[in-house]
Amino acid sequence: MTEIETLAITMARQAAAEINAVARRTYRIRQKTGAHDLLTEADLRAESVITGRLRQARPGDAVIAEESGYRAGHTGVTWIVDPLDGTANFVRASPHYAVSVAAVSGTRSLAAAIVRPADGQWMALLDGSPDGHCTDAPPLAGDAARVAVALPYGAEELDEAHAILGLVGRRYEVARTGSAACDLLRVATGALHAHIAVSLPWWDTAAGHALVRARGGTVLHRRSRRHTRIDISGRPDVVHDLARLLAEHHKLSGGGR
Repeated sequence: MTEIETLAITMARQAAAEINAVARRTYRIRQKTGAHDLLTEADLRAESVITGRLRQARPGDAVIAEESGYRAGHTGVTWIVDPLDGTANFVRASPHYAVSVAAVSGTRSLAAAIVRPADGQWMALLDGSPDGHCTDAPPLAGDAARVAVALPYGAEELDEAHAILGLVGRRYEVARTGSAACDLLRVATGALHAHIAVSLPWWDTAAGHALVRARGGTVLHRRSRRHTRIDISGRPDVVHDLARLLAEHHKLSGGGR
């Protein structure tokens, strides 16, 4: 493994351990932008573990972290950190929450790791290839492809996301867990065929998209007529079918990689 890959999976596991420690006792819950956008001590402690380790191991790298924001760097490497994706699930004791860590240089993924603290499932780039321990069942066969849709918090974007959800649901079986990182982990393992992220920040999807691409999947970035960002990722044939479907109804534009 490269130094950056080793660091990514190590930090994600350490952050997961912090989350599990908080889960075993009483903790405070705060709202950020609304009733579904929550912040707990677990979010803060997990992010502190990661950003503290980065200050020690790679002080010249830039960092984009959900809770603490942006730290400038000079090496050309940027870390994208979601310390606890799916905080509402964590609060409800649902297992669908995860630590997501990625490192990029420009558009190139250098490292990616997703760890689910509740059940220990994980996937990371190791020597440039995806590896991990995931126990999800294989996807349904034939026409019963399953697509996860991740919804935003903003009211205008949420209206558009619900329209997309209804449109996709007429052709595919739709799955929603409330954690883009968990959904993308399942796409990378093959338990889901594709994922649609509507107006999600980079930290929600950076590691997951890297893992999906490493498994031979496709990631397309589109904009709707309202300029809402829509990311479609997963098995290439399903991704391109979804892009065509949404373009017909939402006049999407953009590129992919």
